[in-house]
Amino acid sequence: MKRFIDFLKHNRLWNLILWVIIILFLVVSYFIISAKEKALRVSQIEVKIYQTAEVDFIDSNKVIELIKNFSPENAVLGTYLKNFQPDLLEKYLEDNPFVENADVSLDLSGKLIVKIKQRIPVLRIFTNNGQSYYVAKNGYKIPISSSFTPRVIAANGKIAESVVDSAFAKSQILRDLLSIALFCEANTFWKSQIEQLYVDNYMDILLVPKIGGHIIVFGSVEDMEEKFNKLKVFYEKGLNNVGWDEYSKINLKYKGQVVAERK
Repeated sequence: MKRFIDFLKHNRLWNLILWVIIILFLVVSYFIISAKEKALRVSQIEVKIYQTAEVDFIDSNKVIELIKNFSPENAVLGTYLKNFQPDLLEKYLEDNPFVENADVSLDLSGKLIVKIKQRIPVLRIFTNNGQSYYVAKNGYKIPISSSFTPRVIAANGKIAESVVDSAFAKSQILRDLLSIALFCEANTFWKSQIEQLYVDNYMDILLVPKIGGHIIVFGSVEDMEEKFNKLKVFYEKGLNNVGWDEYSKINLKYKGQVVAERK
């Protein structure tokens, strides 16, 4: 081998011939692979859904149905790979309100791989005109599903913003409700304790707990973390001693204090 390498080093003609052979091999290989790719068709569809245990808006069968509806006049299965445009299918799938992100790719065997990430709701809204919808973590409004009902904090009362007013939470009160829901979602204790939010006629937000016969007057989201901390201390040092059903209302609106009304 060493002699062969030395021979090539000192023989420019053979060196040139070797490079020509290598380049021809690569060019021929490219055209052979390209020809095979052009002849390939979409032969199967594989759907992967990234979901948590709490979210099940959409499954593989529903995704397959969406793909079939994507091009009813020209079925995806059997389409030549050279004619297929994954980015168009991705956009079509992401237009579905339950899909946050879609990734579509094709392998050389003709398999269409579709990866779906679902939207995750944290809040359910009941408007004052009888409409209902969910709000995702990023503020996107998700319509009600006939096949799945996630267990999230509910909010009702003086809420006028409907699901069709905008794609994302628009009004200040809806954004405030989402902020509280996100705070509770990130905290194990509050996630298990707060089950409902209510907007009264003064646009104050009230919290309805799962445990304890009281209503929490939260007010606005200003100093939100401080208010939750005050409430936690009151629970630990107050209600644990006198009983969780001793008070009818706990008011957090006043700076630096908790005002509680006995039943």
